[in-house]
Amino acid sequence: MDKKMYIAMAALFVLVMGYYVYVEEIVRPKHPEWDWTGQNSQLAPEGGVSSAGQATTQTQPAGVAGAGGAAAAGGGEVRAVGAGGAGQSVLIGSLQPHDPDYALGLQISPTEAGLDSAVINDFKSADDKTLYSYQEPYGSDWSALGIRGVTLNGGYIDLTGVPWKVESSTVNSAVFGVDIVSNKNVPILHLTATYQIEPRGVKKNRDNTAAGYEVDVVYDVKNLSNTDQTVRISFDGPTMPPREAERQDDRQVVVAYDKGDQSLAITRYSATDFKPGSDSKDLTRNSSGYRFLWGGVTSLYFSAVVRPENEGQLDMVTASAQNPQDAPEDRRIAVSFQTAELKVAPGASADVPLKVLFAPKDRGMLEGDYYSAFPRGYNQLLVSTSGICGFCAFSWLVDFLVWLLGSLKWVLHDWGLAIIVLVIMVRLLLHPITKRSMVSTMKMQKMGPELERLKKKYGDDKDGFQKAQVQLYKEMGFTPVLGCLPMFLQMPIWIALYSALQNEIDLRQAPFLWGFTWIHDLARPDRLITWDAHAFTLPLVGKIAALNVLPILMGIGYFLQQKYTPKPPAVTPEQETQQKTMQWMTLLFPLFLYNAPSGLNLYILTSGALGALENKRIRDHIKQREEAEKAGKVFVDTKPTRQGKQKKQEIMQSEQRKSGRIATWWADLQQKMEEMRREAERRNKKDKK
Repeated sequence: MDKKMYIAMAALFVLVMGYYVYVEEIVRPKHPEWDWTGQNSQLAPEGGVSSAGQATTQTQPAGVAGAGGAAAAGGGEVRAVGAGGAGQSVLIGSLQPHDPDYALGLQISPTEAGLDSAVINDFKSADDKTLYSYQEPYGSDWSALGIRGVTLNGGYIDLTGVPWKVESSTVNSAVFGVDIVSNKNVPILHLTATYQIEPRGVKKNRDNTAAGYEVDVVYDVKNLSNTDQTVRISFDGPTMPPREAERQDDRQVVVAYDKGDQSLAITRYSATDFKPGSDSKDLTRNSSGYRFLWGGVTSLYFSAVVRPENEGQLDMVTASAQNPQDAPEDRRIAVSFQTAELKVAPGASADVPLKVLFAPKDRGMLEGDYYSAFPRGYNQLLVSTSGICGFCAFSWLVDFLVWLLGSLKWVLHDWGLAIIVLVIMVRLLLHPITKRSMVSTMKMQKMGPELERLKKKYGDDKDGFQKAQVQLYKEMGFTPVLGCLPMFLQMPIWIALYSALQNEIDLRQAPFLWGFTWIHDLARPDRLITWDAHAFTLPLVGKIAALNVLPILMGIGYFLQQKYTPKPPAVTPEQETQQKTMQWMTLLFPLFLYNAPSGLNLYILTSGALGALENKRIRDHIKQREEAEKAGKVFVDTKPTRQGKQKKQEIMQSEQRKSGRIATWWADLQQKMEEMRREAERRNKKDKK
């Protein structure tokens, strides 16, 4: 590559980085409807959560006590009456691995009737030792779906820490209750929280059912008094899943809004959006005024989403960080919901039915008829926008790559081998371009003496030298861009593969060579030796907590390949410096990928090794053809007559009998190259005349 190509590559890098900074710092705060963006709301919502994670309200009057105390509501004092002590959590569903009946196991705590955990029994945790468990409480004051308090006739009653009574429970359902009474123990309200898990359903109809991952949650208010009551319920949203990415925090808050045309507008917030000193974010409507449809939290592979079944039943949705001062990967993002006013007549009841999704990001399931249809549209949870390349991952290419890898895995029974076969397929498709690139590079080598002559001829006249150099390139049929074209064409595949490894649940914890190597998870770094307790951080790399072998081998391979691959002659000191710089720049690429998924590094390492062998083979064949030409064994040129064409065909057939099809193919290639060269010479002579 010449100087202009290096400048173009540097400019492209600066452009990409500049665009990323522009999106993060300028576009992100202004356009929350972008898939990977958010907004900074200045609202302090009623019944929401402050940045410190404490319950707040704008209507709570002075002198209101917490649960078990007195609260001024409707002119009298009221309090919550629970079970009278902390009880045992209730399990519904199943904690048995791959249970045939239930996909989930929910541990429901009597405290606030919230979740102690949600277990997806088809998957293991990140350390591959226990079943995958998430939705665990943030300490003692925040549990997923726990009822934090109620607003009764304008007065707020804090239910934090109140033990609810277990009214009933079965293998797949549980009902919890608590009473709101006056200071004279006169019943006012009876609140219940009901959880119900549906069975998996028939596997052949999986795309048309919830497949056991959707939970029915109903909050019910019954008026036990003889007067009308106005009630709002404040409850906690899902808690964030455990991290599984190495390079960045993969967890996000995801909110869907109703655009009014049976389609969704998606807004995403990462932990970096909840900075110290920022207010809680109002998620009730987006910047375009679209109303809230559903929302929750998601990670690379799992999601937890709350969707009200009835339109308009949630009129306040907020999110904030409980610990904004901590590093983004350690922040606990709290999502809070508040219902609209429920006007309940004496003896009557009002309920708030919810559909809550606790599911893996299974492509086949979420793209099925049930989960992809409006108002769910959960197939959009598959879109990944985290990381610097999130915006440039083409979803259609990711889908095709996942399908192709899945097909190869079905044949080979190993995801790592499927990736290697994918490399071979890509190298074969790009072979004609790689071949032309190598031919162009070898042409450049032969131009060394002529470039030296031009350098002496023009001396300090750089403009004249560059014009003569361009003219020489044209005469020789040399194209500088061909040198880097094979790598540039593979970059979309690298990005798509990275996105697939970071989002495809089937690739999670997939070993290489059936577990007989040290690579036990192609979606994470290979981690031959780990030292998490003594981890340190390096620029460009991030946290170093393990010895990752693949990127080290990749760096060694690229360095040797760059060192021993023939290069265009450096006719100026600047070009010589550029070549030395590029040789060392090859080490930066593996540094960027040190904590990348081992599947991606396996792809790049295999592609580099095959590329080196391919380049050597091409160079050897070209040299053989040149030597054969010098010996007069190769047909060089003939006039485009019928006799000449027949003679050429006879010679090609003779070559095929002697050397086989590969030699014939290269002979034909050499013939076409010679014809192109002669045509260029004829045009040049014609132009001079």
